[in-house]
Amino acid sequence: MSYYRNYRHPYHYRRYRRSFNPRNFLIIIAVLFVFWIVSSPKAFIFIFYILLAVGVYFIIKKIWRKTKTKEFQVDGGDISEINSEKHGCKCYMEGLSEGEKEVAYLLSRGLSYKDYFLFNNLILPSENNESTQIDHVVVSKFGIFVIESKDYKGWIFGDKDQASWTQSLPGGKNKFQFQNPIHQNYAHIMALKALLPFIGDNFYSIVVFSNKSEFKTAALENVVNLNGLIGYVNKYKQERLSDNDLQLAIGRLSFLCQTVDISAAEHVANLHINHK
Repeated sequence: MSYYRNYRHPYHYRRYRRSFNPRNFLIIIAVLFVFWIVSSPKAFIFIFYILLAVGVYFIIKKIWRKTKTKEFQVDGGDISEINSEKHGCKCYMEGLSEGEKEVAYLLSRGLSYKDYFLFNNLILPSENNESTQIDHVVVSKFGIFVIESKDYKGWIFGDKDQASWTQSLPGGKNKFQFQNPIHQNYAHIMALKALLPFIGDNFYSIVVFSNKSEFKTAALENVVNLNGLIGYVNKYKQERLSDNDLQLAIGRLSFLCQTVDISAAEHVANLHINHK
């Protein structure tokens, strides 16, 4: 799969759900019609009310889910469908996991398109045939936010200096280790600094975990869950980048989205080769 991406092509951040299928609706109508022909009126009315109750249940469930998504919205924000071109989202959503899509969705809803430019799933080539994959990059006049997302659940144990962190699933019996995401994100920032040397030290590292996880060791400032992500970004309101540097950074990352031809599979292969 090629990673050549025309960033001018619009796409939208949405909740990913199955689209309405007219064929299924017609099948239900046909089944009801046949049942009406072969059954008594009382039986037909009984089945009709059962289906009506099921329909009401799904409507209530949909409304409940919509209220649940309020945690991903900001007060006073426009919660209508957001066009990615307005937000300056230069890279497609292809290759993102469901958790990464959730983060991209939250960023697009919570940050103003006037001040923030979003990039997702950036793959940067580097020396020795290596490559670096970055989940999300937010470019703004306040600095560049480099976000590593972890769609984990359960308890998380870790310290900024540890090489590996631990995930403990409910019950405590299943424990898994994973690379320290702060160290992982440091490598991402170093790769971006090589690409954007004029930005200086105006990079901010953020690690975001899903709301299904709970950090059990001492809190780290730049490690947040989904609910705290937008608030953390909004803490930085001092302008750090000139208009020229801002536009140059956006231009270079946009060009990268258009021209880099490293697939996600090739990136994973690079990791295996270079970490044997």
